[in-house]
Amino acid sequence: MSSLVACPECDLLHRVSRPSGGTTQLCRRCGCEMGRAVPAGQDLVLALFVTALILFGLAQAFPLLSLRLHGTTRDASIPGCVRILVALGWPWLAAILLTTVVLGPLVHLAGMVVVLAQAARGRTRPWTGRAFRFLEEFRRWGMVEVFLLGLLVSYAKLAKMATVIPGPSLYALAGFILASALAFSQLDPRRVWAAVAPDAAAGARPGLRPGLSARRAALQACPACGLVTALGQRGSCRRCGATLHSRKPDSQGRTLALLVTSAILYFPANALPVTRVLSLGHPHEDTILSGVSYFLRTGSWPLALVIFVASVLVPLVKFLVLSLLLLSVRFRWRRRLRLLTGLYRLTEEVGRWSMVDIFAVTLMVAMLQAGQLASVVPRPGAMAFALMVVATILAVRCFDPRRVWDTLEPDHG
Repeated sequence: MSSLVACPECDLLHRVSRPSGGTTQLCRRCGCEMGRAVPAGQDLVLALFVTALILFGLAQAFPLLSLRLHGTTRDASIPGCVRILVALGWPWLAAILLTTVVLGPLVHLAGMVVVLAQAARGRTRPWTGRAFRFLEEFRRWGMVEVFLLGLLVSYAKLAKMATVIPGPSLYALAGFILASALAFSQLDPRRVWAAVAPDAAAGARPGLRPGLSARRAALQACPACGLVTALGQRGSCRRCGATLHSRKPDSQGRTLALLVTSAILYFPANALPVTRVLSLGHPHEDTILSGVSYFLRTGSWPLALVIFVASVLVPLVKFLVLSLLLLSVRFRWRRRLRLLTGLYRLTEEVGRWSMVDIFAVTLMVAMLQAGQLASVVPRPGAMAFALMVVATILAVRCFDPRRVWDTLEPDHG
C-alpha cells in the first residue's frame, strides 16, 4: 500500500510504497533520501542495538589509554576524564564530553532498544512515538566517532612526550562504532513510525497532481515523523507529539543570529591559545594553527590535514553555505536550488566533526597532569571554539531548507 509523503527538504509530495530489492527512494526534485530497502528484520536490528549497547558499556568500564611518564603510569577512562576536568575547574569542558560521549549515546541506545522491542512485537505504548522522536533528535548530538578521531590526535601528541598504551576500552569503542553504524544502516524509521501509528490513510487522498508541494496542496508534514495532515492544523502531531508547523518559525532570523554569533567566535577560537603545555618546567601555548604546524614539522601530515580541514576549513565552508542559503531565500533565487539543498545536506552531516580538536584537548588535559614535569590545561581559545561549533550546528538545525524551494511557489511571499 502506498502512502503520501512530503520531502522534508523541498516539500514535494510523493506517493511511495515500501522499497524493495536493495533500492533507495530519492526525491525527484531535490535528491533527498525518502526511503531505502533494508533486508534486515526488526529482530536483527534490535540485536545489533543490544550489541552496540553492551560494547558501549564496556568502553566506559575500562581504560582508554595508559600513559607512562618518568616511572609512573596513568590510566584514562572516559568517565575518569570527566571527573578530572571537573576537579581541574573546567566543568564546561566536562559537560561537553559527558553529553556527547557518555549520556547522549547511552540514553539513545537504551531508548532504541526499548522502542524497537515494542515495535517488533507490536506492543507500542502511547508514549512510544514521543520517545522515538526524542531519540532521533538526540542522536544528532552523539559524537563518539568524532571523539575517537580526537583520541587518535591526542595519542599522536602524547606519544612524543611519553609512552602511550592503548587500553581495552579503545577496542570496545571501535566495536561500538562499527555495531551502531551497522544497526543504523539496517534501521528503517518508517517501519517504526508505522508500528506506532500507520499513515496509510493519508495516502488515500485523491486528486493530487504530481509535482505539487505539500503547502500548495493544503497539506503539511510533521517535522519529526513526516505524518501528512491538513495545512493549518495546530497543536501536536498525533503520532509523535511534535509541534506542527508548515515551516519552521522564524527560520531565517534564528539562523542569521546564530551564524553571526559563530562568525564572531571564529576569530578568538583560532587566534587565542587552546592549550597551555608545561614540559620540564618550560611552558608554551598552542593555538589550532600551531597544532597543525606541529604535526607538519613532525611528519604527521595526515593528522595536520585532518585538524586543518575539521577546525579551520569546515567552519568557513559552513559560514559560506549558510550565507548562500539565507541569500537564496531573501532574493528568491530560482536556479541551482538542488545544488544549494545538497550543500545544506552536506553541512548538516559534517558540522560535528569540527569538535575533533576539542576532544583531543580534553584527553590531553585529563591524561597529562604530572605537575612541573608535564601538564596540559585548557585556555580560552578552547571554550571559544567549542561555542562556535555548537552555534554553527544550531544554525544549520534552525534553517528550513524548504524555504529555498518556496521561491518556486506562485504565492510565495
